[in-house]
Amino acid sequence: MAIEDNSHEAWVRLTASLSEHNARELALVLEASGIEHRATRGLLGWDLHVPARVSERAAEQLAIYLRENAARPAVKPPPAMIGRGWTGVVVYAAVLMLVAVCVRQYAFGFDWLASGRMDAGELRQGQWWRAVTALTIHLDLDHLGGNLAFGSFFAYFVARYFGAGLGWFAILMSGALGNLLNGLVQTGDHRSIGASTAVFGALALLTANTWRHGFSSATSWRARIAPVFAGVALLAFTGTGGENTDIGAHLTGFVAGFVLGLTIIRLRLIARGPGLQKAAGWSAAGLLALAWAAALSLGP
Repeated sequence: MAIEDNSHEAWVRLTASLSEHNARELALVLEASGIEHRATRGLLGWDLHVPARVSERAAEQLAIYLRENAARPAVKPPPAMIGRGWTGVVVYAAVLMLVAVCVRQYAFGFDWLASGRMDAGELRQGQWWRAVTALTIHLDLDHLGGNLAFGSFFAYFVARYFGAGLGWFAILMSGALGNLLNGLVQTGDHRSIGASTAVFGALALLTANTWRHGFSSATSWRARIAPVFAGVALLAFTGTGGENTDIGAHLTGFVAGFVLGLTIIRLRLIARGPGLQKAAGWSAAGLLALAWAAALSLGP
């Protein structure tokens, strides 16, 4: 790698503390340019030396080489928006307001609250539908309004990135799985209602999508993990306050949504076309209808 110095002219150090691999690489550049050089090993690595009379030309050649071969991280483009978000938001708002009226008015003579709320004890006895129906029940305007606002915002973008059908199916399943997990870890007398479990599932779906699509492997791990921390921070900021807040449901909804989002992306389900989107959308509507049918079958 080095050329013997048989003269008495002055030599200068061109680079310092290189790895052996980098020293060999730069030495080849100098050799290809016809520049005399030598390498010495110091305490911190390898140093390259050249005669003082050619030091400027050597530095220029190395600068050109490094500039032309600089590693450029492949930054992925933002995730593509493939779906329309507003249709699902309108349906979401209509369902929550319709169920709110039915709960308050005991519509058709049914006690919608008792039949549909998430009751951990009843859930463990096989009343699976409570994990779904509880997502649609709200008792006061503040609770309903908050979940309408945050849910519409997050769900709109889930539908845009995951597709309208698959997106809403994922949101519903995130909420249902979150309620199921929460019901299994809580005491038997634990009860909860509200769409917030699904709302935080939607937030987690967006977090997973941004994490997996927003950064390349060439990006530092701090940058790659940033969307996850952002999602968790928003969960902590919006999901842990209030006297009657079910923190466990918010957390399990977020976890379920994050895992489900990663699974959807890994299996490349988003790219499978309109057929899957329609099937997923109708599956979400069918699951919700079936759950309420099962709940109301218990009788008034």
